[in-house]
Amino acid sequence: MNKKAVETISVNAVRDSIVCSDFLDQYITDNDKEPSWDGSVYIYTDKSKTKDKLKGKIPVQVKGTEKDDFSKEEISFPVSTVDLRNYLNDGGAVFFVVYIGQKGLRKQIYYSELPPIKLKIYLAEAKGQKTKSIKLKKFPSDSNEKATIFFQCFENCQKQASFSNVQLLSLEELEKQGVLKGINIPVSAVGGIDPLTALLKNEVYVYAELKGSAIPQPIEMLPQKLSTEEKREAIITAGGRQFYTSISIIRDVKNITMVFGESFSIKHQNDTETFKIKYTNSDKIRTLAVDLDFIITCIEARSFQINGVNFPLDINSANFSNFNIEKEKSRLNYIKKIVLLLDTLNCKKDLSVKSLTDKDWKHLKILVTALVDRKPVNNLQVDLPTLTTIKVADLVFVICLQKLENEDNTYNIFDFFNTELLTAYENCEGEKLAISQYAILHADDLCKADNIRYDVLLPSFQNAEQHKETIIRANFFLLELIKAFDKDNSKKELLSTAKSFSNWLFESDDEILPYDVKLLNKLQIEKRERSLTFDEERELLRIVENSDTQEDVIVGAYLLLSQQVAAQIHFSKLNAQQKNEFKTYPIYHFWKSEEKENGQAQNADGE
Repeated sequence: MNKKAVETISVNAVRDSIVCSDFLDQYITDNDKEPSWDGSVYIYTDKSKTKDKLKGKIPVQVKGTEKDDFSKEEISFPVSTVDLRNYLNDGGAVFFVVYIGQKGLRKQIYYSELPPIKLKIYLAEAKGQKTKSIKLKKFPSDSNEKATIFFQCFENCQKQASFSNVQLLSLEELEKQGVLKGINIPVSAVGGIDPLTALLKNEVYVYAELKGSAIPQPIEMLPQKLSTEEKREAIITAGGRQFYTSISIIRDVKNITMVFGESFSIKHQNDTETFKIKYTNSDKIRTLAVDLDFIITCIEARSFQINGVNFPLDINSANFSNFNIEKEKSRLNYIKKIVLLLDTLNCKKDLSVKSLTDKDWKHLKILVTALVDRKPVNNLQVDLPTLTTIKVADLVFVICLQKLENEDNTYNIFDFFNTELLTAYENCEGEKLAISQYAILHADDLCKADNIRYDVLLPSFQNAEQHKETIIRANFFLLELIKAFDKDNSKKELLSTAKSFSNWLFESDDEILPYDVKLLNKLQIEKRERSLTFDEERELLRIVENSDTQEDVIVGAYLLLSQQVAAQIHFSKLNAQQKNEFKTYPIYHFWKSEEKENGQAQNADGE
């Protein structure tokens, strides 16, 4: 075919495709003399296509080429950079390429929206070359989808026109300048087209909303492979058992994917009956225990259900070549034991399979044997301490050991926080007094331990033999709880438990634990959560104004009142031993950080 015939067939194909849309009209010729355009497509807001319903127009150029392959969803085509520059100066365009086959009997239209931002990117990538290869997609057959393309392109061209020759800033740069208010992705849908569908199928652009400006700024980036995800409540069952209560639905242009848990997905290709099942073992132990159980149950039951609707599982068409079901059943059994172990230890955290070393697996085996199977563990070291810790990856568990008689390397192992131990404190008179087993724990232990049962801590002190030392040790433990919270304030239970201790100790005898000390402890906990009230500050002022108040208590009161200078003055009155001891108290947390860094606290007395 000669050039003229190709041009005529191409233009006619685009004209015929455009004119059938209720919201579009065309003014395109095959002998147009304009330097870079073949005409325009007019956009209407109403099917009447009257002048008063005209939204605007977009210049277009049409190219044709003889091709035999019509299967491609996307093609590349070289465009003159001079034409691209002209499109940019004119505020944008739509470029068409028509594949012509079988002497004009077969035609496939491809298109590319060319708003200013996209043109700027193409010209920058061309780097002075005479042509630039651009990407084009198949032009849809649905008339409303065609109109949606032109509506969105027109609006993007308008929004971007004033930025054609402006250096655009990135989102990161706008954030640094403090002018970024938000971002939006405008979507236009025509003739009943779902906005979500329009968002997924058509080119979209990101616009930054700037403080003090009514004009959104386009961002020089084009979202690629856009998809949406929504989470829905749904009951997922298999083999008569419920596994999940929600499902994630991911949509893109070509597919709808349903995801259960983190490992199992079913992909449905739009406009087909094809389903693709995918399963990948999760790295997380707790997740793996559920997901692996689900897929094994699905395979054995050959189906699963979503809200009671049955979905048969075609095992023959699914690829389970790398899935040995008997091996995976054995693996699942052990994974479930590990989950039971974590639950038995009251550990809310999870384990990553990939992060476990040989040593970690060995420690897991020890703990599973002892705490799940409830059997003695042999081949351990001789003369292990009664109380110790065992580490698995990033998890630390406090355990106690009981050596079996006549077996030096065999022990029963118990969870320290789920076992009652007789613990005694020897006072200065040599008298042994029973105290809570948890009194031996320090801030580092409380901070690191992942098997703490916070609900047993206070009752252990309350149920212990009540004597002076019980109260003193409970107060020390309260301070350790606060210090542990300061080390890791993500563990909110540490502070709430400290508050429970404080409330209980507040009722204790003032002769054993002075009222002022109890008040400081109570208020330093509160100050870590909120500002102190007027009445609370008045109580602190009463303390500092009392001539009988100890100097270290006065320092603590001034720190809670945020009176740093006064605290520093009274701190200077302490001797060296008292100063060092005060710095170990959790109330020292409120000493101003700059003072700590500069060493002014240490040198407050001029030393």
